[in-house]
Amino acid sequence: MKKLLLLPAGALLGLLSLGLPGCGTQTTTATTEATAPTGQARALEDTLMAQHERAMGQTEQLFALKAQLTAAKTPATAPVLSQMQTADHAMMEWMHQYQAPDSTAPAPQRLTYLQDQEKQLSGIEQQLRVAIDSAQATLRRAGR
Repeated sequence: MKKLLLLPAGALLGLLSLGLPGCGTQTTTATTEATAPTGQARALEDTLMAQHERAMGQTEQLFALKAQLTAAKTPATAPVLSQMQTADHAMMEWMHQYQAPDSTAPAPQRLTYLQDQEKQLSGIEQQLRVAIDSAQATLRRAGR
């Protein structure tokens, strides 16, 4: 809360001291420091959304492989299909619970939330990759 009050006060001091040498530098530094976490949060949210798009591509690949495995009808596909379903469920669950952070929330709080979401999504991407690799290996063994 103190930082929120200091930012408008710092901006006001900057406007009042336009004619005084040396004062503008301190205000600019304080403003830059105050907005750095905001910029980091925005950049991390962009990264997270790009990561989400990659994961959605993996999910599409998962569905295509699931159709091929289902058509193969070999007993070896059951565990792989279960693994695929678990990975897909994890992705759907993440998408259901994710909420973009409130832009009026403090930047450090948004940053922490986004970092946590990035870790969760990285784990889901790993699950998807393992499921895709297992499905592809199973299809190769089945001769498809």
